[in-house]
Amino acid sequence: MKILQVCSANVLGGGEVHVIELTDKLRERGHQVQVAGRPGGPLDLDYELGFHNALDLYTAFKLRRIIAREGFDVVHAHVARDYPIVAMAMLGLAGPKLVLTRQLIFRVKAHPAYRRVDGWVVTTDQILASIKHLSPRATTIVPNWVDSVKMPYQPSELRQPIKLGLLGQISPHKGHDDAISAMRELGDGFRLLIGGRGQPDYERSLKDRARDLPVEFLGFVKPARFLRQIDMLVLTSWEEPFGIVVVEAMAAGVNVIATDAGGPPEILDHGRAGILVPPRNPTALADAVRDLATKEALRKQLRE
Repeated sequence: MKILQVCSANVLGGGEVHVIELTDKLRERGHQVQVAGRPGGPLDLDYELGFHNALDLYTAFKLRRIIAREGFDVVHAHVARDYPIVAMAMLGLAGPKLVLTRQLIFRVKAHPAYRRVDGWVVTTDQILASIKHLSPRATTIVPNWVDSVKMPYQPSELRQPIKLGLLGQISPHKGHDDAISAMRELGDGFRLLIGGRGQPDYERSLKDRARDLPVEFLGFVKPARFLRQIDMLVLTSWEEPFGIVVVEAMAAGVNVIATDAGGPPEILDHGRAGILVPPRNPTALADAVRDLATKEALRKQLRE
């Protein structure tokens, strides 16, 4: 098949890694895959377009000409602001199929052009529920993945002090404040490593709160290297659409403690492959960490 991937993201995150790896695997299978997006972004583009906003009719017009000229069999868009542009571009084009991937839990705003969408791909049951009001023609759940060659299974014995890891965008809704509060309750014997970047003012406020605690801010880190440094991954988000870092930790043999919100309950089989705690509850998080640290058999069972 001839496939056009559309992604206007301008920074590299989990969604963009998803597009890159999907494109590579489709090409390995013999498909002709090209990519359209905004210049200056993280993707290797065949077509550079404006994608100024969700109502960018000029980009929709240019994209329509490309799709019609190149004879794509499938057009696949990944970013919410691109959905209306791509759908409008394909109105009246009978040949190619249009697929939209949705990785956010927020309800999708209806648009008349979405009648052109042939199918939606979502990563969790919760996200599937968020598009039901669109009466989609077809839907399928395809969870995000991890390359087990790049992320080999290498469980290790607990270090002293026990190292907890929190990896991802540093933003209030990711619950970094809760993790720091939990560290204050845990006391001696534990250390928290925080990987990722965020707004400078918020990072500074977190560092001020953690000044007298065994908490280290590492900045940008590669997931595989970060996971080799820690004993447990904590995911403290108030709401998490999926949580690719949870899958990466599981692949690497690192025990996971995550909030019972969004994607993690599905990934962790509702607590049978990791520990779930309520969001915004540092005491529950500290209790779960302390309990798991004392139970070697449970750690092994959850990893397996």
